[in-house]
Amino acid sequence: MGSIWRFIFASVIRAKAHTVRSILAAAILIVSPATVVCAETGETDPENPVYAVAYAGRIAGDATATRVFVDFDRKLDLDHFFMDNPGRMVIEGPAVLFRFADVRGLAAAGLVKSARYGTMSADRSRIVLTLSGPVAVTRFETVEIEADRKYRLVVDLAAATPEEFAKAVAEQERNHARNGEAEARNDLARPPAGAKGRFTIVIDPGHGGIDTGATGATGVSEKELTLAFALQLRDAISMESLFEVKLTREEDIFLALNERIAFSRRNRADLTIAVHADSVRQNFVRGATVYTLSRTASDGLAAELAHSENLSDIVAGLEFDSRDDAVGDILADLTARETSAFSRQFAGTVIEQLGGKVALIKNPRRSAAFRVLKTAEVPAILLELGYLSNAEDEKLMTDPVWQKMIANEVATAVRRFFEGRIPD
Repeated sequence: MGSIWRFIFASVIRAKAHTVRSILAAAILIVSPATVVCAETGETDPENPVYAVAYAGRIAGDATATRVFVDFDRKLDLDHFFMDNPGRMVIEGPAVLFRFADVRGLAAAGLVKSARYGTMSADRSRIVLTLSGPVAVTRFETVEIEADRKYRLVVDLAAATPEEFAKAVAEQERNHARNGEAEARNDLARPPAGAKGRFTIVIDPGHGGIDTGATGATGVSEKELTLAFALQLRDAISMESLFEVKLTREEDIFLALNERIAFSRRNRADLTIAVHADSVRQNFVRGATVYTLSRTASDGLAAELAHSENLSDIVAGLEFDSRDDAVGDILADLTARETSAFSRQFAGTVIEQLGGKVALIKNPRRSAAFRVLKTAEVPAILLELGYLSNAEDEKLMTDPVWQKMIANEVATAVRRFFEGRIPD
């Protein structure tokens, strides 16, 4: 627990004023899950919490019928819909603090293969049930729990035919967005050029909201770690007046993969750095890795990580969006090839800068088809700080002193990469 405290308080000290409240809230929630805290406002009044609280839940049943229930401290307006490839049931409603007393009750059972829950935005939350087969909903009802003045969502699922499930998906799809925030739909094209006067560096902290990413043995999540490091990296790069640094997220919110791509284009980025700290099956694998975009993975580990990261939208209950496949086709274009060359150049600079100062994985320069790197006109890398599946890496990555040291080295690599160039 000590390393988590160091990680949390260091992040609070270094964060700017508008992020302090959310990081403090995260600290309280990690240490005391039963405390009612508003993640956006820092509200801690247990008698009058701003957000509803989900405090209990259970999944039980078999391959023919399964019941899911979730207990809330107040009545909520909840909706549900199905998604396919893979089959999922999404329960959506207003912002909720998920403080389950025993998460083991939400373990896989019957027709439910897994359950994930979290925020989608400041005012939306989701529970995503991954299904083991086609289902139909026979009951979806919120009932008052006798004497407690609390409310229970009861969901009954029954096995269905593939045809019945496909029909349900088609009917409900009309009422729900297929991919992320609507504003990102028109942001895939780069805006008209204008005078900037500084190089724009976009830092993309991986995961967020309902998408927690990997989790370490001590309980620290990838989404927390990547944001803490991104804030340190922003401060380190911003020391040079030549750079303007923008973060895709500065708090614990979910962003669809296409929204992250759109952010770089919308801000006319000169360089994008995605930050991650994944988990792999081989817990002996450790060290920093720098990935660039390629159609074919450089090795099995790169392929595994790209596949995992590219499923972020599905984890959050979004449809897989193939629009960025068109961007992949552009890789044959001269502009994209030039961008790819710049990406590889910057990757080499980062590795050279980190060498001798931090443990690097064997063959630290790798490549794969990461969707977040598919910005054909923006040089981009994915920086894997280390692997939360490795105890040594986890200990280092949660150390604020180590974070600051790495941030300073990456900032130096950024300065070296743009040395001699003049901003637009």
